[in-house]
Amino acid sequence: MKGKQFAYSFLGTVIRAVVLVILAILLFRLGGKAYEFGFRIFTEEPMSEPPGRDVQITVSKSDGIKEVSKVLEEKGLIRDATLFRIQEKVYLYDGDIHPGIFTLNTSMTAEEMLGILLSTDEEDKDEEEQDQKAPPVDMTVLPGVDDADDEGAPADTEGTEDAADAEGGEDTPEAAEDGDAGEEAN
Repeated sequence: MKGKQFAYSFLGTVIRAVVLVILAILLFRLGGKAYEFGFRIFTEEPMSEPPGRDVQITVSKSDGIKEVSKVLEEKGLIRDATLFRIQEKVYLYDGDIHPGIFTLNTSMTAEEMLGILLSTDEEDKDEEEQDQKAPPVDMTVLPGVDDADDEGAPADTEGTEDAADAEGGEDTPEAAEDGDAGEEAN
């Protein structure tokens, strides 16, 4: 009886060890796949080298990111539609893809495609309106300001002359000539 019990105990231990080894291998492989997928989110290369080829896609009002990503995969613009949807979330482009006809290139990254698909003419118009509403910048040159000054400081010498005169110095051109004449006389 003890031999039979020992055999069952040994067999149970072997089965547990085999199950643990199988689970460890599966976990290792799953971890490797997860790492590879996560790595691809941030480093996915474009489908082709520049200049690539242009592909037009049409997005309707009812299309969401799922439908658009499938179309992009079918047209050969991306490798994996699921990866593209995750990239949309990661790159903070989470939002509605605007309807229209878009020309994308096989040499574009997913981030560049998302930027195009999520940009609107309304945003561009808003930016143009902002530029038009901005007050005009006065570009007149003030008198006494030298544009060629490397440090960007005005080349106004009037204030420095007054300060030198107040301190008793003679920095004016006339005073310099008088000083030269006085030195020659000595």
